Amino acid sequence: MAVATPKSVASLMQKTLERQAAVARMKLRFSKNQVKEILTNYVNKNISGPYLELVKVLRDYPLNDDNFRIVFDDSLSCVVLLGRDLDKYIDVVCSIEWVSRSEDLVNLYKKFVLDLVTAHTYHCPRVMMRLVYTFKADGVNWDDSPPAELLRQWSNVHEIIGHIVAIMPMTSDLLMHTLMEQFPYYKVGCYVNRAYVYNAIWMSKYLPALREQIMSAIINRMIEMDVNVVENEKNKIQSDMMFEMETDTLDEISETLDYCMLEVLKWLEDERAPILNILCNVFERLILPTYGIRHVQFLLLYTISINQQCADRILNNLWMVAAGLQGVSPGALTTRRTSASHLSGLLARSVRVPNSRLIHYLRSMAEWCHSYITATQESTTASDNLKAHGAFHAICHAIFYLVAFKHHLLFASKENVNFVESLNLPRLVTCPLNPLRTCPPQVTRAFSSVTRQHQVVYCQAIIEKNARHTLQAASVMQYDEWFPYDPYNLPRSGKIIWPLCIDYKDWLKDGDDETQYTSMKRKLEAEDDDFLVSASPNQLLASSLSNSISPGFRTSENIFI
Repeated sequence: MAVATPKSVASLMQKTLERQAAVARMKLRFSKNQVKEILTNYVNKNISGPYLELVKVLRDYPLNDDNFRIVFDDSLSCVVLLGRDLDKYIDVVCSIEWVSRSEDLVNLYKKFVLDLVTAHTYHCPRVMMRLVYTFKADGVNWDDSPPAELLRQWSNVHEIIGHIVAIMPMTSDLLMHTLMEQFPYYKVGCYVNRAYVYNAIWMSKYLPALREQIMSAIINRMIEMDVNVVENEKNKIQSDMMFEMETDTLDEISETLDYCMLEVLKWLEDERAPILNILCNVFERLILPTYGIRHVQFLLLYTISINQQCADRILNNLWMVAAGLQGVSPGALTTRRTSASHLSGLLARSVRVPNSRLIHYLRSMAEWCHSYITATQESTTASDNLKAHGAFHAICHAIFYLVAFKHHLLFASKENVNFVESLNLPRLVTCPLNPLRTCPPQVTRAFSSVTRQHQVVYCQAIIEKNARHTLQAASVMQYDEWFPYDPYNLPRSGKIIWPLCIDYKDWLKDGDDETQYTSMKRKLEAEDDDFLVSASPNQLLASSLSNSISPGFRTSENIFI
């Protein structure tokens, strides 16, 4: 005799409850003016029994179309009576499912809500919360665009929100507060988060005054997802094990971030100039101070790739922050180092950054470093260098990174070689501040190999000296191995990002001109069906992330492991 499992018992109980609810719904019948009479008696005569029973019925039983029509017709006819004392009724009646009903019933609901908030503005927070909450309903993820029926339902919600803000402009602050408060938890699932982001972007199109706040809310949540992807991968590497549930969670967060990135990229493409400038503001306020993320910052690479003015603004601001030239205070060291990393990453990785910009910023960085060396001839002891001269080290590392990454360009002609020699790299390498000592080993190796090959500077003696010093030191050197524009690994949004990215080309490998886009495309097309079934793109992504902490000094074939 088969033993019922807890799951099967729960399933049977759920079916029983649904059957009982269906029977009760069939039996439930409102008569015309019945609801109006109950509400009037409660307000005028304080007869609470029928009122409380009405609230309970509306809360517990779904309404068929006939009952829906009576409830809202009656409520509309006595909307003036729906004051603060009827907040329970307002809460439950605004929670009744309406978006999937026929057009005339949807219009009835719209009229009721607009009349309600016009007559009683203090109900706005409750109404707005219920409207925004509609965007968090569960569903099935879509490919290119949401289904037409779903768009129709969402359009009805946006129409009400737009009318409320038009009638009472001050409610825009309330809407923004509600939107941020109701933002789904990042682990709740891909569809819910994507649908919410999609609708938040939709709001920005008919409420342009809220664009920057809406983008800030979206980017802030995406950063949270990005940080959790990175942290989960670090924990996996440290423990060298991960339970199946944790692997599924990592896949789901990565997929959610991927689709959210896709929606924001489409937003940037559709809106162009106005929204791109807003992204620049949001980047400087939210993304730039955040260390260690791997994906969200690629929105900036996309922005500078399609807008020349944004490119000039971003690159210049990053340089001003890194060099401490933006104001009275030079800024926090961490932010200056992060700015240097972003600047070098964008100059190296972006397909659309012209060579003239690379030359300009390399010259500016080298001149700044030489001025810094001159100003600190009597420098502090080596043990103080890491703290006292952190910005100098970061900018030197940016120079080393760019020389190694862009060596095909910088050593392509005699004129370019003369430019590299004008940077006076030997002085940077051999100065008492010793920037190679704190440079990430992979950058040091690539820079040393390239410059030795072209006889620009010889780093080996300094590298060996630093290695001996590290062996003798009591503490282990911690290198900054975060490279913000390392190869982008999210598979769906990557189709937009990859063509805009340049991969590192090893000077030892002739003819290595494959871009990340062509490599990813070739890799995905080469996988046979059996492998794709056993290893989903998200599983491949989870595997690849653990190997992506490098400055990109490798061929793009290593992105998917």
